[in-house]
Amino acid sequence: MPDSLPSRWRLLAGVACVALTLAGCGRSQTTPASEGAENSPSIRNGAPKEAPLELQTEQKLDPLTKDDVALYLRVMRAAAQRVQNPAAEDKAALEGAKKILAGGAAGRIPTPDDVAMLARANLVATAMDQIVAEEEKLDARTYRGIAEAVESVVPNPALPAASGGNRSPDLAERNLGPLEARLREVNAANEKFLTPYRTEIQKLLAVVRNPANLPK
Repeated sequence: MPDSLPSRWRLLAGVACVALTLAGCGRSQTTPASEGAENSPSIRNGAPKEAPLELQTEQKLDPLTKDDVALYLRVMRAAAQRVQNPAAEDKAALEGAKKILAGGAAGRIPTPDDVAMLARANLVATAMDQIVAEEEKLDARTYRGIAEAVESVVPNPALPAASGGNRSPDLAERNLGPLEARLREVNAANEKFLTPYRTEIQKLLAVVRNPANLPK
């Protein structure tokens, strides 16, 4: 995803990577995407073709609708309730992760089951809405796209303010690619549209996306 997008999914991936470092997350690995890249027809025939905008970001690229926001709020409200009143399996994941991290600090090598437990604990701690959406059998990409769109323009009060960088506005404008230009336009529309919902969204984010929930 582009650096201009304050993506909460990038945040979660970074948090998960930190938690999984003991299991070798930081090691050099070949991802499925990179494995297939060398054999891609567009690579073999010259310069790679840029993917459609919809495949370059998970964020919904059309302005949010009332139905989108209603879905997001319903899932996030349920997620916040569950974070504050965790189910037995959620507590087990968090407690299991604490034990794994403590064992790693003592030199224990994590097992594949440990890695799965850490990943689940990260979801419980900072992405409970993903669990709720899955249990409600919502389309994962659709929900993530809506959540990205909402949270790209409503800052999470539980996180440090994002830095805008040192690039001048004129330079930033000249360097905008098609995706960045589309996101800027959509985000501007979404920011206005979400004004009546902003306070509630931030309260929900402070519960569901709070790094303080992570097992230590």
